[in-house]
Amino acid sequence: MTGAMLAEDQRVLLSAAVRHQSDAEFLLESSPDQSWHLAGYATECIRKASLTKEEYRKAIGHEQGRHFDALFELVSALDPGALRFHVSGWAEVGTRLHEWDAQHRYDARNAHAGQAKELVRETALHHDRTLTALWLSNPFDPGKL
Repeated sequence: MTGAMLAEDQRVLLSAAVRHQSDAEFLLESSPDQSWHLAGYATECIRKASLTKEEYRKAIGHEQGRHFDALFELVSALDPGALRFHVSGWAEVGTRLHEWDAQHRYDARNAHAGQAKELVRETALHHDRTLTALWLSNPFDPGKL
C-alpha cells in the first residue's frame, strides 16, 4: 500500500469498519447487544483492510466465525506489509474481542450486553490506531470512505 492508492476493496473495508465502529458507539446505551455485535465486525473489516494482498483480503471473512482470528493471524504472518500495522494478537485470551463471534447476532438472550462497553472501548482503540497507521502509510481522503 505504500505510495499507492488504496485498492477499491480496501476502501470498502475501511468504510465498513468506520460505519460499524461508529454505529457500535452510537448504540451502546440503547442497544448494547447490537453494539457488541457491530464492534466485532469493525475489527474484522479494519484488519482485513490492512492486508496488502487482495487475495489475502478475499480469503478470510465473517463466515469463518470463531476461526477468523486464527486464520487472520496466519494470513497476516504471510503478509509482511500488514505486520507494520500491529493488527495481530487483538483477540487473545483475556480480551473482550476473544469472546466475540459473528453468530452472537442470533443470540436472543442478550448475553453480551453487560460487556458491550468494554468491547466497544477495546475495538475503538484498535480501530483508531489502525486507521491512523493506514493513513500515515498511504494518505487517503477519509471523507471518501
